[in-house]
Amino acid sequence: MVRKIFSVINGIVIGLMVFIFASTLYLTVSSRIHDGNPVVAGKTMYEVLSGSMTPTFDTGSVIFDNPHVNVADLKPGDIITFHVPQNSGFNGMTNVLVTHRIVREFDQNGQMMFQTKGDANPSVDPWTVSASNIVGEYTHFTIPYAGYYLNFLHGRWGDGSLLILPGAFLIISSMVSLFKEILNLQKKSNQENNDSPTLQEQNAIHS
Repeated sequence: MVRKIFSVINGIVIGLMVFIFASTLYLTVSSRIHDGNPVVAGKTMYEVLSGSMTPTFDTGSVIFDNPHVNVADLKPGDIITFHVPQNSGFNGMTNVLVTHRIVREFDQNGQMMFQTKGDANPSVDPWTVSASNIVGEYTHFTIPYAGYYLNFLHGRWGDGSLLILPGAFLIISSMVSLFKEILNLQKKSNQENNDSPTLQEQNAIHS
């Protein structure tokens, strides 16, 4: 009974390691192909790094965006991911991605512009977003806490450690299983030899 329980637990752990290894490998390759943001089933994954959209989604979540946005169909209430305009002075950083809700759309010199706001923020954003800065529309699918995993994966040692550790575990587990199988075969062979009559016993039987 104990051996059966241990076998089940071992199978679950190995399955989990295989899943971590395979998903990490896929996300690592996909991130490098798609400029740092992995794509799954045609949807782009983004980490949520702040609480500005709480309670729609929380810090540490992963959201999925549709990268093929028809700007003409966007309206107030939709949630978009966009590059913050370079003149926004966003903490001195450039090329920053933000996911906020559209609160107003208007025409500016023949170009469609959008005013955005974080659901948890008391006021609208201090910038307006042009159609060319929009990179995705939120699909209303979120995985809580997965952003911490994705953020670690993007770190200096993230993809390497998340690939090496499960891979090493699978190799060690396979070697242990193989060693156990060899011992079982050797034990079975010794038992068969012990059960077989010796030459003296055979002569005694025939005499």
